[in-house]
Amino acid sequence: MESNIQVVISAPSGAGKTTLIKKLLSDNPNLEFSISTTTRKMRSEEKPKRSYNFVTIEEFKGMIEKDEFAEWALVHNNYYGTTKKEIDRIFSIGNIPIFDVDVQGGKILKIKLGNPVLIFIIPPSLKILEERLRTRKSESEESIKIRLKNAIDEMKEFENYDYIVMNDNLEIASKQISAIITAEQCRKDRTKSLMSSMEG
Repeated sequence: MESNIQVVISAPSGAGKTTLIKKLLSDNPNLEFSISTTTRKMRSEEKPKRSYNFVTIEEFKGMIEKDEFAEWALVHNNYYGTTKKEIDRIFSIGNIPIFDVDVQGGKILKIKLGNPVLIFIIPPSLKILEERLRTRKSESEESIKIRLKNAIDEMKEFENYDYIVMNDNLEIASKQISAIITAEQCRKDRTKSLMSSMEG
């Protein structure tokens, strides 16, 4: 079946979005991760040009001036963005792009992409969210407080999304998102060309 679908996933920091997306990519070979560009420092488990494209603030601002981004935002004092080139790369090989963006980026991609599937990941509770942030041991106390405050603000944006998935169990959450993608591919408005080919 022809696929005309883009998947946008957002979540407050610490909701387990990165781990969940890795699981989705492992289970669904037709999904392709859209690699974002960021000025954030690289974490120990991350790899350049696989987790993110890591650039300096000056480089990022230069890319903004050249209109290279489909969307970009300043989040937690760092810049994040999705380049037009990255989106074109994924479409060119016939895969389904999956975007890992914040709520600001989600709003912009909803407009830019036209009809993406927007999924918002939530933690089981704010207490568990805080525990996850502390378990990382990569955040300062001040950073944790900022991320918790931002998480509360970000979760107020859930109405801009099509689906809400609670990441309490990785296997279940992954299967739920895979089911959403499958259902969206079968929607009437996404299969017009298929149906047109069957008309006598």
